[in-house]
Amino acid sequence: MRQLSATVDALKRDQDDLRQLSTTVNTLKRDLDDIRQLSTTVDALKRDRDDMRQLSTTVDALKRDLDSERSRVTALEQRLQEMPSCPTGYTEFRGICYKAFYTEKTFSDAAAACREDGGTLAIPRDAETNAFLISLHNAVSYSGHFWFGLHDRREEGSFEWVDGSALGTYSSWAPGQPDNLRGGEDCVLYSFYWNDKWADSSCDRPFRFICQAVPGTSYNRTFS
Repeated sequence: MRQLSATVDALKRDQDDLRQLSTTVNTLKRDLDDIRQLSTTVDALKRDRDDMRQLSTTVDALKRDLDSERSRVTALEQRLQEMPSCPTGYTEFRGICYKAFYTEKTFSDAAAACREDGGTLAIPRDAETNAFLISLHNAVSYSGHFWFGLHDRREEGSFEWVDGSALGTYSSWAPGQPDNLRGGEDCVLYSFYWNDKWADSSCDRPFRFICQAVPGTSYNRTFS
C-alpha cells in the first residue's frame, strides 16, 4: 500500500510537471509569435527607413532642381532687364518699335521727326506689318491720312523706302493708285478715303505719320 501510494504521488508530481511544461511550451509559443511579429515590425521599419532615405534623396534632388531653376529665372530676368526697350510711347512688333503721331507734318518734316527718335518713317514690307500699322494709327485716329516711309521722289514710278531699298513684291495700293495726280504726288500715305489702302499724295501736304525705331534708341519727343 505504501508503495502504491508513493507511485500515485509520483504520478501526480509527473502530471504537475507535465502541466507546468505545457504551460511553459504555450508561453514559449506565444513568445515565438511575439518574436515573429516583432521581426515583421522590424522588417517594416527597415523598409520605411529605406523609403525615407529614398524620399530624402528625392527631396534633395528636387531642392537642387529648384535652386537651378531659380538661378535660371534670375539670369533670364537680368537679361530681360538688360535688353534694350522701345522709346517711350512706341509699341514693339517683330523686334521693331512703332508709333503713330497725331501731329500733322509734311513728309520731309515727318521723316525728320522720326530721325529725332533714331528711326525713320515706318516701312511696312509685308501684310502683317501693314495690318499692325493700320491698327496702331487707328488707336490714335480713325480719320485722316498717315504718312509712312515710301516715295518716288528720285524717279517717278520707281518707289523706294526711306532707307533706300526698293519697294519689293508687297504693296497695298488703293484702286487706281498710284496716279501721280497733276504730276506732283511723290509720297505715300494710308488713305482715309480708301479705307487705309496706299495712295500717293503731294509730299508738301501736312498729315499725321507713323515712325519706326529699333529698341534702345533715345526718345526726346516733345509732341505726339
